[in-house]
Amino acid sequence: MNFQHYSRALLILFFLLACEPDDICLESNTDTPNLILKFVDSISGESKSVNNLRIKGINNNEDFFLGTIDSISIPLNNYENTTSFSFTKEFDSSQSNEDLIYFNYSRNNVYISRSCGYKMEYEIDNIIVDNDNSNWIKDSIIETRSVNDEISHHVKIYH
Repeated sequence: MNFQHYSRALLILFFLLACEPDDICLESNTDTPNLILKFVDSISGESKSVNNLRIKGINNNEDFFLGTIDSISIPLNNYENTTSFSFTKEFDSSQSNEDLIYFNYSRNNVYISRSCGYKMEYEIDNIIVDNDNSNWIKDSIIETRSVNDEISHHVKIYH
């Protein structure tokens, strides 16, 4: 009977020691980060909410966001070097104003571990706001070109 207990304990110990840290993907390992945008007043430079904002991808009809917000994180396309969105201010009124924004970037696959796999990191090259002579977006400034975390904003959108 003692031999069976020792055998079981030895077997359990063997399995515990056989596991490598790479076999478990911890929550502390970050996923592919989103691009964080901060909306700013074009005159004062202070944070300013956008009322009734609708964000949707240009190539699909699904709304990504609806509401009033002063900052937002948006996903970038992992398979292309450009992601484009429609940003419509006051989308639910007769004074709606749509601006098209193109984010151009380079991509870099980063290996995390065997169980977590890879994550994508981005380097923002430029941002193009399509000029339609009635833009509500006045300017955009890249604050941090490297998109490798979601700690603070990467881009300021002046309106």
